[in-house]
Amino acid sequence: MAKHTRSVSSETCPPSKKTKLSSLPSSSYTERDNPVPNLLPDVIQHVFTFLPIKEAIGACTVSTWFKRSWTHNRKLMFAHEFHRSTQNLIALVDHIFNSHEGSVIQCFQLHMSQIGSEEMIEKWLKICIQKGVQELDFNFFQRGYFLVPELLEIPTLKILKLSNVQFGVPPVTNGWQNLHTVILREMELHEEQLESVMLYGKMIECLDLGSCREIRRMSIFASEHKKFRTLKITTCPNLEKIEIDAPTLRNIHYCGFVIKLEFTQVVPSLSEAKFIFFRSRNYLQIPILQNLVNHLHNVRVLTTSAQFQEALSNRFRDGVFQGPQFYFSNIKELHIVMDGANFCNPYDIIVFLKNCPSLQTLFIDLNDYHFECGTYWEMHQKPILEAFNHHFDGLRVIKLIGFKFLESELQLLEILLKRSRFLETLIFTTPKNARIKIYEPLVPKYKDLIQSWKASPSAKVGLFEHSNDKSGIYPSHQKHWYY
Repeated sequence: MAKHTRSVSSETCPPSKKTKLSSLPSSSYTERDNPVPNLLPDVIQHVFTFLPIKEAIGACTVSTWFKRSWTHNRKLMFAHEFHRSTQNLIALVDHIFNSHEGSVIQCFQLHMSQIGSEEMIEKWLKICIQKGVQELDFNFFQRGYFLVPELLEIPTLKILKLSNVQFGVPPVTNGWQNLHTVILREMELHEEQLESVMLYGKMIECLDLGSCREIRRMSIFASEHKKFRTLKITTCPNLEKIEIDAPTLRNIHYCGFVIKLEFTQVVPSLSEAKFIFFRSRNYLQIPILQNLVNHLHNVRVLTTSAQFQEALSNRFRDGVFQGPQFYFSNIKELHIVMDGANFCNPYDIIVFLKNCPSLQTLFIDLNDYHFECGTYWEMHQKPILEAFNHHFDGLRVIKLIGFKFLESELQLLEILLKRSRFLETLIFTTPKNARIKIYEPLVPKYKDLIQSWKASPSAKVGLFEHSNDKSGIYPSHQKHWYY
């Protein structure tokens, strides 16, 4: 919020500052209608200026005193609720800008088809720059809009969100000195542009990149950024390598194919990580995933697709059947997403959990996945699990999402329940696919099995429909954060 605000004129708010709402004519405003009758009218009007423009216009009907309060609105947000013909939307936005009397525009959000309205957009943006805009959110429905460098020289800008917008970066700029959040979507982003963003945006805290088509290599150089905390990268189809130099990084989210991801130094502050890998037509790139483990030792919240567990499973290495050396001593919450798995089964999951001694909360998303339990499982892995004597004494909550009560799923459940002596809560949700139903006559049998397997007799058990999950227990990371 800008510190400099212009006082409301007497024309838009006639009552003096000493006049209280309770003293206004009852025909226009009554204590019964107003839950805060002791607030001054100019205070109420000032509050209205912080509402999104649509709500601000509606608030003007509260009283005739506030019928022009929308002309001082700070949040000019035109998103899906304004979807109408482009011509009508342009006319509406232009009218609001032409009528704007306030000294501050905090946020300008515009989601529309920009074809034919480029000059108007430039006009509106120049007005926003003059009034100290702090948040700029352009989401255009077609490609081709180019934001010239001069229009990004905005010293007050803190949040920049661009979708289907190409932009030029000035050779030298002081206009991004307060920028702390950058979100770029659906654009032809090049390496040089990304490097310039990081070079000039020394105060950036969050960088979120999605569906950036052209870029093949991302270099996130943030060694001089004291506040850089969050990096999110999703669905960049041509991306081959990510190089990160960010000692203050706390959260990393990646969604895409398995690629080279290199940290130039240890990141001791990294506490949350999310890696959702797409299924690849090629073989599983095990060395890349194993190398990733070296940078996750301090992570407390981890979300991964099952390829991660597959890469760390036991296999023949140099003629000896063994697993890689890894140990996640700090993980408190683990969320395994089975999407894209190739051969993951209960054995791979249990072995992984064994190396997470501090684990308290476990989520496994099983939707539409069937464990691979073939001959190798029956002959080698299942006997090992039957003799498994490790206990998950830190585990308090288990949630199995999309549980279908298949035999392989029940085998996993049996091991978890028998080895979790201090479990407090077990939650099931039904599959997302509504066509998959639990066979009702077997429900009593499932209840008896669960009761007999529980090493913690007091553990509470709940079953919820996928579309009506009121368990109150949800993963810290959403399965998808960008659509």
